Amino acid sequence: MNALKHRSTTLLAIGLLAAGIALAASLPFAFHHVGNFKRMSHTGDTAGQAAVSSLPQAAGTWGVGATAGLKAEMIQIDGRLLVSPGSDDRGRVRPPEANEQALLWASARVAAWAEVPVPRDMEQAAFEAFVQEQARVRGLSLDQPFPFRVTGAFPRLRWHVVTGEKPAGRSSPGHGAHGAAHAGHHANQQAGMKVFHEPGAVGQLVGVYSGTALEGVVSHPGERFHAHYVDDQLSVSGHVDAYAVAQGAVLLLPLR
Repeated sequence: MNALKHRSTTLLAIGLLAAGIALAASLPFAFHHVGNFKRMSHTGDTAGQAAVSSLPQAAGTWGVGATAGLKAEMIQIDGRLLVSPGSDDRGRVRPPEANEQALLWASARVAAWAEVPVPRDMEQAAFEAFVQEQARVRGLSLDQPFPFRVTGAFPRLRWHVVTGEKPAGRSSPGHGAHGAAHAGHHANQQAGMKVFHEPGAVGQLVGVYSGTALEGVVSHPGERFHAHYVDDQLSVSGHVDAYAVAQGAVLLLPLR
């Protein structure tokens, strides 16, 4: 009986692994992800899931995430990885350090982008609906993940960098739990964060849309958008909590 149970458990594990590999292989735009928001929300585990050096870094790769221990945010610009450590009071970026670990990560490789002018000023909810509409028009499945970018001005912009330190207070789940907002912020139970308010900032958002396939895995549970801000000089960056997009900005969606 024990042997039969062990065999069944082994076959189940093999089946789940095969299903996971098949899912990964079927994702568009060489979509790559590490860690799981929902799992972290439930367990509070912030241990590294992969070496940052092992992440895809070919030209054309764009991504967002956070490092082990929720000590820093990460963004990827055309293959270049940048880390915003919570120890910096201005959200400035640096190259990854040797042996640095990724806790959460999502990236995709894009060979060509469709450029879509933003026709009017849009608050976050309206803009996210606009992204979904434009993605559907271009044949992208809203069930599958894909990357997106926004270049231009942001009349409203609030972003943060996690510090890895014990948070001053506990409210709704945060970056790893990072779920429900508190006073417009993504609250954080696992780590403190430094928050930056920059209305009128110019630069770009780099983000991933989770689709139904990866909601709660590469985005906060209950959300399908996960975006980071970076300025035009690639000098500061962090996770976006709230924003508005100005008329004349450009939405970029992947073509291939």
